[in-house]
Amino acid sequence: MPRSEDTKRYLDTFAIRWLLAGLAGVTLYFQINVADPFNSPKMWVVLLIASWLIGYVIRYRSVLYTSKDLVKSFYFIAIFMISMGFASLVTDVRYIALFGDTQRRNGLLTYLGFSIIFISALMFFRTYNIQSLFTVTLFIASVSAFYGGLQTTGNDFVDWKNSHNPLIGTQGNPNFSSAVMAVMAVILCSSVLLRSTSNLNKTICILVSLTLIFLIFRSNARQGLLSFLIGVGVLQLIWIAGKNRKFGLIYTLVSLPILVLGILGILQIGPLQNLLYKSSVTVRGYYWRAGWEMLKDNPLFGVGIDRYGAYFMEYRDVAYPLNYGFEITSSNAHNTFLQFFATGGIFLGASYLLLTVWVFTRAIKGLRKLEGDSRLALAGLFSAWIAFHAQSFVSIDNLGVSIWGWVLSGSIIGVSTFESQNSNEARKVFLSRPNDFNLQRVLISGLVTFLTIALVAVLYRGENNTYKSAGSYNQQDQAAIAIFRSVQLRVANTPLVDINYHLRSAQSLIQFGLVDEGLKVLDNVYQRDQRNLDTLKFLSLTYEYKNEFDKSIEYREKIVELNPWDAPNYLQLGLNYKKVGDTVKSSEMLNILNSFSSGPNSAPILEQAREQLP
Repeated sequence: MPRSEDTKRYLDTFAIRWLLAGLAGVTLYFQINVADPFNSPKMWVVLLIASWLIGYVIRYRSVLYTSKDLVKSFYFIAIFMISMGFASLVTDVRYIALFGDTQRRNGLLTYLGFSIIFISALMFFRTYNIQSLFTVTLFIASVSAFYGGLQTTGNDFVDWKNSHNPLIGTQGNPNFSSAVMAVMAVILCSSVLLRSTSNLNKTICILVSLTLIFLIFRSNARQGLLSFLIGVGVLQLIWIAGKNRKFGLIYTLVSLPILVLGILGILQIGPLQNLLYKSSVTVRGYYWRAGWEMLKDNPLFGVGIDRYGAYFMEYRDVAYPLNYGFEITSSNAHNTFLQFFATGGIFLGASYLLLTVWVFTRAIKGLRKLEGDSRLALAGLFSAWIAFHAQSFVSIDNLGVSIWGWVLSGSIIGVSTFESQNSNEARKVFLSRPNDFNLQRVLISGLVTFLTIALVAVLYRGENNTYKSAGSYNQQDQAAIAIFRSVQLRVANTPLVDINYHLRSAQSLIQFGLVDEGLKVLDNVYQRDQRNLDTLKFLSLTYEYKNEFDKSIEYREKIVELNPWDAPNYLQLGLNYKKVGDTVKSSEMLNILNSFSSGPNSAPILEQAREQLP
């Protein structure tokens, strides 16, 4: 191990500081004056931090060659990004492949940023500086606990338009918020076990952990609670086994049946089902089956990066719309592994799975070799990583949650690998310290960050313009109409604006009476994404309003191809056929509606169809 005076200098490395600043920024940052106050700002932070870190990665790339395991890790992440790159090239909508879907932002650029953060973590985190991660986690957890407390007591300083539980945290959703709190609570619990943690910090960690657990309960998001219990259970097992292997075995034999009963209870089986089962588990079954069908039909490259939502209604089981509603959809498989397989194909899904297995094996090897606080620190990282993946099996790859998975993965590899070298080799790793000034590093980081700032500025302008366009205007005031038109067209003409933001502007223009201008924007949206069902529906509605039923029929027939279980569309299509005098096809629509008549949502539509269609 490096000498204590060297260790202090190593702890001050700028790379670690930037990495931890990114972790805090992505977790905590949101911005209220943009259309998407959570996901887009977090993506911007990921890109900016990764852009600055890339200079450190290139400048100190020799660190990777100090261990075969680090080289293998680099190869795994490179294969993952190459697979995603190829899948992005064949994705039908390049904008979404690059920046991700609306309210998700899980595109190529985001994962490129995560990959750079992962590489930085494995290059610079070691046993002698990993305490900095625990310290920053305590800070982030404290801020999250404070803000969560404000939300759950009705004292949030932001008036969110939120239909969920008010405890949305800084992630915008109680499920994501509880997942982050679970991961942080596991890390804080492990920090309490470290001898190097002062008694004062241990007390603070306990208090903050208890607050997080209380808030997880208040969020009513069971995935957060289960993730915490699984993570802290793994931590306890490692700690007990380190004290006495016999007790560790007993703990495993006792806890395993409880874990199995818990999983069965989640699946509505066994004595714990009343406590653990939620109807959302059944819904996730539909999401998973649709994702599997997407992979079966598109095995090589999937349906396209972050394009699950564009294909869900085509691949969903008929029981889903009959039971949950014909208009209800999903933009994610609610399982990170399946999401990669469904949207990126077998190569992307397999590469992510292999990377996960690799991190797991490195953690196990490291736990066998390390001792004392080093082992407990790795145990904390690994347990939190397990908690992260426990929620990723049933949830969305949300940016505010995912950043923890990527940082923890890189940290596990860095900590477990470094300790396996002797002390002399360890000193050579950072012979040129990452905080030393280097012109090459500064130029690379500066140039890439400058370009990223320019990109983020353009993206921000589109988000901000869309936010401003949501205001209300007096339709009787000609001056207000002119302002409204200008605001909506500004959104439509802003470069790199989300496709759905263009759609919103088109809808607003048409609903405000500016039909021709709105249709022009709407046609442009359709040309960019011909699978966007919202665009097709609004096009068909607009042409029905204009009494151009032939044109409306054209778009509704395309909806049939993309959403074969849309009963309201069949009804309206039948009515349109009737208005143009095609009674044969109108009757066909009635027959189709009769074919899936079961279910609580279909009865009113079927009754209307039998009254109005021939």
